[in-house]
Amino acid sequence: MSARIRHSGLGPVLAGAALVAGLVAVGMGAAPAGERRAGTVLAVDPQARILTVDEFGANAERRALRVQVGREALVLLSQRNQAGRDAKESFRDSAITLADVRVGDFVVIELSDDPEVARLVMITLRRGAGS
Repeated sequence: MSARIRHSGLGPVLAGAALVAGLVAVGMGAAPAGERRAGTVLAVDPQARILTVDEFGANAERRALRVQVGREALVLLSQRNQAGRDAKESFRDSAITLADVRVGDFVVIELSDDPEVARLVMITLRRGAGS
């Protein structure tokens, strides 16, 4: 029974250490593949395939995030489907071009292995569309 008590006390300590290590790694600025960022579009250059987004980063610090949108990247417009009967049908995603992205749109960006390159750009709210 005493061995069981010792092991149960070790679990929370290891979990806490893992959490601290994870927070330190995130704070170092290394963006893992698949990390998502979100914000309002400040500028879009379809020819250079560059998107600049106003985002709130760590500690609610506002910054301009500039990413290259890869040629193979998906660019989607997500719209509410009023006829949707469940969570899977609540939104409809349509493929669009980077040129269809407008200043003021709210986007979610999924990064690739390179933290400066997007593999997905999804418009979740169109400028002036309301909620």
